[in-house]
Amino acid sequence: MFEAKLKPHLEIILSAIANKMVALGITANMVTLFGFFVNLIATFYFATGHLITGGILILFGGSFDMIDGAVARAQRNLRASGALLDSVIDRYSEGFLFLGALIYFYTLESLLGIILAFGAWFGSILVSYVRARAEGLQITCKVGLMQRPERIILLGTGTLIQGLLWYKFPIIQSTGMILLCTLGILTLTSHITAVHRLIFSYQELSR
Repeated sequence: MFEAKLKPHLEIILSAIANKMVALGITANMVTLFGFFVNLIATFYFATGHLITGGILILFGGSFDMIDGAVARAQRNLRASGALLDSVIDRYSEGFLFLGALIYFYTLESLLGIILAFGAWFGSILVSYVRARAEGLQITCKVGLMQRPERIILLGTGTLIQGLLWYKFPIIQSTGMILLCTLGILTLTSHITAVHRLIFSYQELSR
Protein backbone atom coordinates (compact mmCIF):
# COMPACT_ATOMS: atom_id res chain seq x y z
CA MET A 1 0.00 0.00 0.00
CA PHE A 2 2.75 2.44 0.97
CA GLU A 3 4.92 1.58 -2.02
CA ALA A 4 2.00 1.78 -4.43
CA LYS A 5 0.59 5.12 -3.25
CA LEU A 6 3.38 7.16 -1.68
CA LYS A 7 6.77 5.87 -2.75
CA PRO A 8 6.45 6.91 -6.43
CA HIS A 9 6.00 10.52 -5.30
CA LEU A 10 9.21 10.32 -3.28
CA GLU A 11 11.37 9.04 -6.12
CA ILE A 12 12.59 12.50 -7.16
CA ILE A 13 13.59 13.41 -3.59
CA LEU A 14 15.19 10.01 -2.97
CA SER A 15 17.09 10.24 -6.25
CA ALA A 16 18.51 13.65 -5.33
CA ILE A 17 19.56 12.41 -1.87
CA ALA A 18 21.08 9.26 -3.36
CA ASN A 19 23.10 11.20 -5.93
CA LYS A 20 24.54 13.40 -3.16
CA MET A 21 25.48 10.33 -1.13
CA VAL A 22 27.13 8.61 -4.11
CA ALA A 23 29.12 11.80 -4.78
CA LEU A 24 30.40 11.59 -1.19
CA GLY A 25 31.43 7.97 -1.67
CA ILE A 26 28.61 6.50 0.41
CA THR A 27 27.48 3.05 -0.72
CA ALA A 28 24.10 1.34 -0.40
CA ASN A 29 25.52 -1.16 2.10
CA MET A 30 26.82 1.69 4.25
CA VAL A 31 23.32 3.23 4.28
CA THR A 32 21.80 -0.13 5.24
CA LEU A 33 24.21 -0.60 8.14
CA PHE A 34 23.75 3.00 9.33
CA GLY A 35 19.98 2.47 9.41
CA PHE A 36 20.55 -0.64 11.53
CA PHE A 37 22.73 1.40 13.91
CA VAL A 38 19.95 3.99 14.26
CA ASN A 39 17.49 1.21 15.06
CA LEU A 40 19.78 -0.12 17.78
CA ILE A 41 19.79 3.31 19.40
CA ALA A 42 16.00 3.50 18.98
CA THR A 43 15.69 0.14 20.75
CA PHE A 44 17.61 1.47 23.76
CA TYR A 45 15.40 4.56 24.09
CA PHE A 46 12.26 2.48 23.49
CA ALA A 47 13.20 -0.10 26.14
CA THR A 48 14.07 2.55 28.72
CA GLY A 49 10.79 4.43 28.28
CA HIS A 50 12.11 7.46 26.36
CA LEU A 51 9.31 7.07 23.86
CA ILE A 52 9.40 10.42 22.08
CA THR A 53 13.05 9.97 21.17
CA GLY A 54 12.48 6.29 20.46
CA GLY A 55 9.54 6.97 18.14
CA ILE A 56 11.44 9.62 16.19
CA LEU A 57 14.45 7.31 15.80
CA ILE A 58 12.26 4.40 14.66
CA LEU A 59 10.80 6.55 11.88
CA PHE A 60 14.21 8.01 11.03
CA GLY A 61 15.86 4.59 10.90
CA GLY A 62 13.03 3.24 8.75
CA SER A 63 13.62 5.97 6.15
CA PHE A 64 16.97 4.37 5.26
CA ASP A 65 15.01 1.40 3.91
CA MET A 66 14.08 3.51 0.92
CA ILE A 67 17.34 5.43 0.68
CA ASP A 68 19.62 2.39 0.40
CA GLY A 69 17.73 1.15 -2.65
CA ALA A 70 17.91 4.60 -4.24
CA VAL A 71 21.67 4.74 -3.59
CA ALA A 72 22.12 1.30 -5.19
CA ARG A 73 20.23 2.47 -8.27
CA ALA A 74 22.25 5.69 -8.42
CA GLN A 75 25.43 3.60 -8.28
CA ARG A 76 24.01 1.27 -10.91
CA ASN A 77 24.98 -1.45 -8.49
CA LEU A 78 21.86 -3.57 -7.96
CA ARG A 79 23.66 -6.67 -6.73
CA ALA A 80 22.01 -9.71 -5.20
CA SER A 81 24.51 -9.56 -2.34
CA GLY A 82 23.29 -6.06 -1.41
CA ALA A 83 19.67 -7.20 -1.52
CA LEU A 84 20.52 -10.15 0.73
CA LEU A 85 22.30 -7.92 3.25
CA ASP A 86 19.38 -5.47 3.26
CA SER A 87 16.82 -8.22 3.88
CA VAL A 88 18.77 -9.80 6.73
CA ILE A 89 19.53 -6.43 8.37
CA ASP A 90 15.81 -5.55 8.14
CA ARG A 91 14.92 -8.69 10.10
CA TYR A 92 17.51 -7.88 12.75
CA SER A 93 16.28 -4.28 12.98
CA GLU A 94 12.67 -5.32 13.51
CA GLY A 95 13.70 -7.98 15.99
CA PHE A 96 15.54 -5.44 18.13
CA LEU A 97 12.68 -2.91 17.95
CA PHE A 98 10.16 -5.47 19.16
CA LEU A 99 12.64 -6.50 21.86
CA GLY A 100 12.54 -2.86 22.96
CA ALA A 101 8.75 -3.06 23.14
CA LEU A 102 8.92 -6.30 25.11
CA ILE A 103 11.36 -4.82 27.65
CA TYR A 104 9.21 -1.69 27.96
CA PHE A 105 6.12 -3.73 28.83
CA TYR A 106 8.16 -5.95 31.13
CA THR A 107 9.04 -2.84 33.18
CA LEU A 108 5.32 -2.00 33.26
CA GLU A 109 4.61 -5.59 34.40
CA SER A 110 2.15 -5.95 31.52
CA LEU A 111 1.80 -9.57 30.43
CA LEU A 112 -0.55 -8.52 27.62
CA GLY A 113 2.06 -6.09 26.29
CA ILE A 114 4.75 -8.79 26.33
CA ILE A 115 2.47 -11.21 24.46
CA LEU A 116 1.54 -8.60 21.86
CA ALA A 117 5.17 -7.58 21.34
CA PHE A 118 6.06 -11.22 20.67
CA GLY A 119 2.99 -11.69 18.46
CA ALA A 120 3.82 -8.62 16.37
CA TRP A 121 7.45 -9.71 15.96
CA PHE A 122 6.41 -13.26 15.04
CA GLY A 123 3.90 -11.91 12.50
CA SER A 124 6.49 -9.63 10.89
CA ILE A 125 8.87 -12.57 10.50
CA LEU A 126 6.14 -14.67 8.86
CA VAL A 127 5.21 -11.89 6.43
CA SER A 128 8.80 -11.70 5.22
CA TYR A 129 9.33 -15.46 5.27
CA VAL A 130 6.29 -16.29 3.14
CA ARG A 131 7.39 -13.73 0.55
CA ALA A 132 10.96 -15.04 0.50
CA ARG A 133 9.80 -18.66 0.24
CA ALA A 134 7.36 -17.82 -2.55
CA GLU A 135 9.98 -15.88 -4.50
CA GLY A 136 12.32 -18.85 -4.10
CA LEU A 137 9.63 -20.81 -5.95
CA GLN A 138 9.50 -18.12 -8.68
CA ILE A 139 6.30 -16.47 -7.39
CA THR A 140 6.22 -12.67 -7.04
CA CYS A 141 4.49 -12.11 -3.72
CA LYS A 142 3.99 -8.52 -2.60
CA VAL A 143 0.32 -8.72 -1.67
CA GLY A 144 -1.06 -7.80 1.74
CA LEU A 145 -1.66 -4.74 3.84
CA MET A 146 1.04 -4.84 6.52
CA GLN A 147 4.37 -4.84 4.70
CA ARG A 148 7.57 -3.54 6.31
CA PRO A 149 7.07 0.21 5.57
CA GLU A 150 3.58 0.11 7.08
CA ARG A 151 4.85 -1.80 10.13
CA ILE A 152 7.64 0.68 10.81
CA ILE A 153 5.39 3.72 10.31
CA LEU A 154 2.73 2.27 12.62
CA LEU A 155 5.21 1.24 15.33
CA GLY A 156 7.11 4.53 15.21
CA THR A 157 3.96 6.65 15.21
CA GLY A 158 2.38 4.65 18.04
CA THR A 159 5.53 4.96 20.12
CA LEU A 160 5.74 8.71 19.51
CA ILE A 161 2.07 9.30 20.39
CA GLN A 162 2.45 7.17 23.54
CA GLY A 163 5.30 9.40 24.64
CA LEU A 164 3.60 12.68 23.74
CA LEU A 165 0.39 11.87 25.61
CA TRP A 166 2.27 11.00 28.80
CA TYR A 167 2.38 14.65 29.85
CA LYS A 168 -1.40 15.12 29.80
CA PHE A 169 -2.61 11.61 30.53
CA PRO A 170 -0.36 9.80 33.04
CA ILE A 171 -2.67 6.75 33.00
CA ILE A 172 -1.75 6.21 29.35
CA GLN A 173 1.92 6.01 30.33
CA SER A 174 1.30 3.70 33.28
CA THR A 175 -0.66 1.20 31.17
CA GLY A 176 1.04 1.71 27.78
CA MET A 177 -2.45 1.96 26.32
CA ILE A 178 -1.51 3.48 22.95
CA LEU A 179 1.32 1.01 22.41
CA LEU A 180 -0.92 -1.88 23.42
CA CYS A 181 -3.36 -0.84 20.70
CA THR A 182 -0.50 -0.35 18.22
CA LEU A 183 0.97 -3.78 18.88
CA GLY A 184 -2.48 -5.34 18.81
CA ILE A 185 -3.09 -3.90 15.34
CA LEU A 186 0.38 -4.97 14.21
CA THR A 187 -0.13 -8.50 15.50
CA LEU A 188 -3.52 -8.93 13.86
CA THR A 189 -2.71 -7.34 10.51
CA SER A 190 0.73 -8.98 10.20
CA HIS A 191 -0.70 -12.45 10.64
CA ILE A 192 -3.55 -11.64 8.25
CA THR A 193 -0.96 -10.48 5.70
CA ALA A 194 1.10 -13.65 6.19
CA VAL A 195 -1.97 -15.86 5.64
CA HIS A 196 -3.00 -13.73 2.65
CA ARG A 197 0.43 -14.23 1.09
CA LEU A 198 0.34 -17.95 1.82
CA ILE A 199 -3.05 -18.36 0.13
CA PHE A 200 -2.01 -16.19 -2.82
CA SER A 201 1.24 -18.10 -3.33
CA TYR A 202 -0.44 -21.47 -2.92
CA GLN A 203 -3.00 -20.58 -5.57
CA GLU A 204 -0.31 -19.32 -7.92
CA LEU A 205 1.71 -22.52 -7.52
CA SER A 206 -1.42 -24.66 -8.01
CA ARG A 207 -1.83 -23.12 -11.46
